[in-house]
Amino acid sequence: MTFATFIHEICVRGGIDTTAGFYTDSMLEAEPNLAYKWASAYKKWPFTEYMDKSGVFASATEENAYPNTGFKTDSIRMLKIGDDLFQKVVFIDYLKFRENHSSNTDKIFSDYGRILYVNPNCDSGTMYAYGQLTPTDMSAATDTTVFSGYDDEGDEAIIERTLYQLFKRAKKMSEAQECDLRARQTLEELWKRILDEQHAYAPKESGMWERLDIVDGEYYEDQNNPLQF
Repeated sequence: MTFATFIHEICVRGGIDTTAGFYTDSMLEAEPNLAYKWASAYKKWPFTEYMDKSGVFASATEENAYPNTGFKTDSIRMLKIGDDLFQKVVFIDYLKFRENHSSNTDKIFSDYGRILYVNPNCDSGTMYAYGQLTPTDMSAATDTTVFSGYDDEGDEAIIERTLYQLFKRAKKMSEAQECDLRARQTLEELWKRILDEQHAYAPKESGMWERLDIVDGEYYEDQNNPLQF
């Protein structure tokens, strides 16, 4: 669905007339983008996943800025430097590990705010960051959303959320609540379908019940895990 179609649908369904003065053209351009931000951040959608390889990690440099300013905060779940895949760990565990094993070369990283903390004892290389990207606003009439053409239910949710915002502005609280409910239900149904598909994924290298020992850098099954209590 294009930006122009969004505006048309919102006007038709909401009975909105911009010539009346209460709703303006600029409002009808801003509100769908606010709804778009809400819908795109509602879940960790697979179509907002992104791999950025513009960054470079240099040995002995522990603190690194997010390689792409469009990445959502705390969304970088995987990091590869050169040919090596790094394991993400809890930030406090990362700090303790660095304090207790200052020269260890385990391939681990964490983040705090919008700073990536990478074990500085590892080799330099191109940084491949895998995370969730914030979609850009629609502005041109032909612009579309990350849902368009693939998961069009998301576009429907954006329309309903926009109507929720406009009805709330007009103090039509009953209509607003109905639109908000439909928007959420639509996205929940879309998310369920995605989860049903992802449940078919199977791990290849490591078993379902293995954990990473960041001290020794090895995988252990639960039944033989020396870290078990």
